Formats: sequence, C-alpha cells, structure tokens
Amino acid sequence: MEKKKAPSDRIAIGRLGAPKGVHGDLKIHSYSGEFEHFLKLKEVELVSTGIVERRLRLKVLRAEAGSEVLTMAFEGYPSPEAAQVLTGMDIVVGPEGIAPLRENEWYISDLVGLRIVAAGREMGLVESVLEGGPELWLEVRLPLGGTAVVPFKKEFVGEVDVAAGRIELLAPWILE
Repeated sequence: MEKKKAPSDRIAIGRLGAPKGVHGDLKIHSYSGEFEHFLKLKEVELVSTGIVERRLRLKVLRAEAGSEVLTMAFEGYPSPEAAQVLTGMDIVVGPEGIAPLRENEWYISDLVGLRIVAAGREMGLVESVLEGGPELWLEVRLPLGGTAVVPFKKEFVGEVDVAAGRIELLAPWILE
C-alpha cells in the first residue's frame, strides 16, 4: 500500500491534483486507492515539501467520489484559479482519518524500524523506505555498518510481521 509517513505521526493519504469544474474543486490522488475515508474528513492539513515547506489547515467544504475520480473543495478557495495554488500538496491526517488496513497491508511508516531476518539470522534493520520507480525500496542498516537497499518485491521479501517487528528476507545474498 503506497502511503507516506508525515512528520509527527501524521500520515499523507493523498495528493491534490488539478482543478475540476468551476467551484474550486480539486482532483485527489488517493495513496491507498480507497476513497471512503476522504468523504468523512471535515478538516485537513495540507503540506508541500518543495524548496520551502508550506503547511495549511483547511476546512473541507465538500468531498465527492465519482466512479473514477475523487474531488474536494476547501473553504477560502472558491474558484479553479484560487484552488490551483493547492495543486501538488499532500493531504495529511491523524490516525482517525486514514483508510483501514486489510490483511497483509501496512503503512510505510510501519516498516521503518523492523528487523530484516533470513533463516533465523538478523541481517539488518529497516532505516527508511524509499520510493523510486514502480516499487518501494527498503533501506537497511547493516550490523557491521553501512546500508544496503532491498526491493520491496515478493522475490526478495517474504512475510512482514509488524507485531513481531520483523520482515523475512527471501534473498539474503542481496545484503552480503
């Protein structure tokens, strides 16, 4: 599940896209692919992480989910021209605003700090999760120092057990 961790245990659940219509509504890209949790939001924090980080706390005027597109409108942004300045910002919420997880789903933030284990042997610790290309990459701190990256793909990663604090590595050679 593609979700990013935001500062102070808040989670980015989507990104604002281009305006749609004439009333300041913006298209939303949902990181989880789910729409339902957006429809319940009354207020959101918007964050841009460009050269200068920008944070806004806005009241949600409306959120609507069509068959293929989700849109939201915010107080103070009544037209497409006004709302355009919000394009590209992440929608950040606390735990109460996130989509519920299904079996075998995790938030990226849940993976950070987990032990990487292969055949009962601890191989390292997930230091961060990198996004690049079509898959995620686990940045692993190695026991003897340094880091390595592991593609978060079924060929390399087996069982993820967040409760036990570990990720099974199917291809230990990748860290040797």
